[in-house]
Amino acid sequence: MADSTNYDYMSNGNNTANVRVIKQYALFLFKTSDSSVTLPTSKDWTPPVSAKPVGYSTEDGAVLHPEPGDETEIKGHNGDVIYSEASGGYWTLQLAGVECKKDIASAYFGVDAATDGSIKLDSAATAGEYNVVLAALDQHGDPLVVVLRNASVSDRDDVTLTYTDAVQLNLTFKGKKPAGGHMLEVYGLVKD
Repeated sequence: MADSTNYDYMSNGNNTANVRVIKQYALFLFKTSDSSVTLPTSKDWTPPVSAKPVGYSTEDGAVLHPEPGDETEIKGHNGDVIYSEASGGYWTLQLAGVECKKDIASAYFGVDAATDGSIKLDSAATAGEYNVVLAALDQHGDPLVVVLRNASVSDRDDVTLTYTDAVQLNLTFKGKKPAGGHMLEVYGLVKD
């Protein structure tokens, strides 16, 4: 007996137009204390005229990462889980800054760069909160905008000073949920 099952459904739902490849992006760091900045509320965002992106990144691009929250389990006398609770976790955005610009250097070192570009440190602590905006274009020219709010530097890679590699200020920003808002907003990602 011949099989009359139609398997077209396996490929009919596929659409190459929904595949996204990020071809270009600009990343902006706005101090949360700067109330003059209007953050994106859609994929159609234009940065403030005075805003400058952090510049070139490495070919690895930026990495958006979910970090699940802690889970607490209380077990009964027989090992059954009788109560389980999980915190919400948080999102991070990792980037590798190749251009040594003031915004990224200030975030990396935790102090503002002087007007002459010098950095003077008394500790290795980072300070400050940022609203991080990544505005990107895919291979079709369609925009994608990521906003990580109330983010602080949670991790930094070493800065390697050699003649064979570019100096990179690699940072990871950890978002925090602002009162009455969202920790992470992504505009233009979903295509269908």
